[in-house]
Amino acid sequence: MAKRTQDDRPRLSKIMGRDEKGQRTARSTDVYLPKEGLKEVSFCKKCGIIYRNKRWILDAAELETVRSDPQAVKVVCPSCLRMNDNNPGGMITLSGEYLVQHESEILDLIKHKEAYYRNKNPLGRIMEISQEGNVLTISTTEDKLAEKLGRDVYKAHKGDLHYQWSQGEKFVRVNWAR
Repeated sequence: MAKRTQDDRPRLSKIMGRDEKGQRTARSTDVYLPKEGLKEVSFCKKCGIIYRNKRWILDAAELETVRSDPQAVKVVCPSCLRMNDNNPGGMITLSGEYLVQHESEILDLIKHKEAYYRNKNPLGRIMEISQEGNVLTISTTEDKLAEKLGRDVYKAHKGDLHYQWSQGEKFVRVNWAR
């Protein structure tokens, strides 16, 4: 019997996407990210994060320098735009009797982790925390932040964790219960 090579393997799917045919695809479908980029050095006039070298950074000392620079451009960052539109990138739903008993502990964990992730990516932040009965709902500006917060609650408190991603958009629903 002859050896099979990688080229001889059957394809899992006969459908080829545009990106497989060498066509250019959009890097991001997020409507809040500018397609052409921003002017170097810009800063958000609402929250004070700085756009430099194609990255958003959070640095209070550098913000004072940038604000005094006459060539710095004032903009509104994608997170502030999302918050103005009340259009979250992720929703976390926490529920169960365990949540009622350990609510302050879980909220402290979520706030601590959000602050940690915000130092890494200032665009990821919590928009709103609301509670109805024994259900706690948290909306975030980014889908990755919602995923990470759900995973951190699961790691610390176990329970059942489920993700639901929407197709075509960068949005995730994270459900945790115990």
